Amino acid sequence: MIHQKTLLATAIVCAMASGPALALTDAQELEQLKRQLGTLLERVDQLETKTQNAEARARAAETKVETMSSTRAPAVVSSGNDKIRVSVSGHVNRALLVVDDGEESELYHVDNDSSSTRLRVIGEGDVSPELTVGTAIEVQLESNSTASVSQDNEAVSGDSVSDRRLEVYFDHDRMGKVWMGKGWTASEDSSEMDLSGTALVGYSSTADIAGGIKFRNGAGNLSTTRVGDVFLNLDGLGRKNRLRYDTPSMAGVKLAASAVEDSAWDTALTYAAEYSQGTVAAAVAYSDQESNDGQVNGSASFLHNSGVSVTLAAGERDSESLDPNFVYGKLGYQNRWFDAGKTAFSADYHVANHAQERSDKAKSVGVQMVQNVDNWATELYVGYRNYDLERAGENLDEVDAVIAGARIKF
Repeated sequence: MIHQKTLLATAIVCAMASGPALALTDAQELEQLKRQLGTLLERVDQLETKTQNAEARARAAETKVETMSSTRAPAVVSSGNDKIRVSVSGHVNRALLVVDDGEESELYHVDNDSSSTRLRVIGEGDVSPELTVGTAIEVQLESNSTASVSQDNEAVSGDSVSDRRLEVYFDHDRMGKVWMGKGWTASEDSSEMDLSGTALVGYSSTADIAGGIKFRNGAGNLSTTRVGDVFLNLDGLGRKNRLRYDTPSMAGVKLAASAVEDSAWDTALTYAAEYSQGTVAAAVAYSDQESNDGQVNGSASFLHNSGVSVTLAAGERDSESLDPNFVYGKLGYQNRWFDAGKTAFSADYHVANHAQERSDKAKSVGVQMVQNVDNWATELYVGYRNYDLERAGENLDEVDAVIAGARIKF
């Protein structure tokens, strides 16, 4: 457009200077021609401005179309605060449980308490390259938990929603991590280090898959003692309101301690490492609360590169009336025989003493299988367990339990 304007002005000037027909001797005529030239140039400027505006609108429209047609997926979860990123996760774990209590067999539709159905929301913000602040809300939603169903309560009623975590934390790469609120105490999971790949259906807390089932006495009548009352794994102080501190990992070693509600406290040492021959995970913990004079427990698990795993756990509590203790062992093997995912097998043995009465000796044997289906984020599992309780003055029938189900994570 600039070139066109220049050519137009040049042409008019040339016309003014050419031949006798255009010769101007009168000053008024010359002034009139100058005004005409100015008008023409002004008109050219207007046309140029309109053209530029039209081109700008076209570019804006093109950009808008490209944005609207973008294949990038929108954010599924957004935060009400742009300084915090939010993630939602959890899983659903449903199963069928068949129990033979020595007198009759029954089928239960259950939520597997080894890994209960749950929903969590995590919010985190990076204060600096080394410091992260976070929040955690996690709730458990169970219908017919394996910890609750029994021969006289096949369909559990009432509130099945409970909080697992309600906490804030501050995680510094060099200074460690501080947790405040309800969540894992330092000693939680210290009896449950397990690399077998089958903990979903069988681990040191052997009562989980049938904890609500009652033993029958020699006359065939239900007793008041449940499987969950006597098969203990003394796994620290669990999840409670506490103030907890974890050191940074030093060569795979971490030290944690927490001041827990009701004047309790605990501390734990954990270790995790990979070697040329396989992977190791281990923990040992001490906890103290008003109801006893202290508890020591721990566990260790080794997964060899061949797929063979060995897991051990033990613990003892010192109290005035009872001194419960337990020992647990598991042998496992896992391999990827199918494209879908790894398959894991295991067999375990558990002995718990003095859990409810001084004479109690509870023994359990179990076998487990878990099939991973990676593309479905799913684990299919089946397990069998026998529960045997020996108690002075009582003849209690053994309990056999078979569970089969699926856990799908999201």
